[in-house]
Amino acid sequence: MKVLIVELFNYREWTELLGNDREWKIQVNQHLLSSKMIWKASQMGSMVFPMRYDQSIMFADGIEIGRLRAFLNYVSRMAPVNIRACLGYGETPLKAQENGYSCLKELEPGNFQLPAYPDSPIAVAHFDLNGFTDFTNGTSTYRSFTEAQKFYFEIVEHVYSLGGIAQYMGGDNIVTVIGPDVIDQIIARVENNQKMKVGIGIGRNAREAMRNATKALTEIRKDRREIWKLLQE
Repeated sequence: MKVLIVELFNYREWTELLGNDREWKIQVNQHLLSSKMIWKASQMGSMVFPMRYDQSIMFADGIEIGRLRAFLNYVSRMAPVNIRACLGYGETPLKAQENGYSCLKELEPGNFQLPAYPDSPIAVAHFDLNGFTDFTNGTSTYRSFTEAQKFYFEIVEHVYSLGGIAQYMGGDNIVTVIGPDVIDQIIARVENNQKMKVGIGIGRNAREAMRNATKALTEIRKDRREIWKLLQE
């Protein structure tokens, strides 16, 4: 599997130039850049997970090297500092990003390393917490948020052990990128824990897999008889 690691180089040093009244400026810049990266990646059939805002992960299976380079050039024009990026390859998304980060640390700012690795099918598991709307209505905004974070970290821990990468998407929605070979273990986890449901999608690229996973989850919500569903189109 292929994962592109993108880093804003010397980002902390740039933030410190903004003065003491800077946190709101940092947040504005971070969210604007992340939204542009997410949009641009979606147009290529990919998906971006902002990890720390100065570092992001892009899932690169099914994406041509030329398009990855175009994406990085686009980010370079938008970013307040130089960027560097490396394409990692491994048997799982987690291993691919680890290899990508090891490569990244050796690069000078402004440099990209994009080897021609083979593509692999990609799987996305889109998790949802049962009864979350009722829980929110019965408690409060912040209480429900903390419950969603507990759910997120539970998924993170499990998916990490399977070589996957998870991202909190808002509300009670958790999206994970995994290898197709661990789907059975995801299903087993859901079947043994009745507080969640999951839509699983397989695709040639991350956007296709995400679309299939969300469609599967939508069908589960409508039907209300299943707790997991797998779609591959």
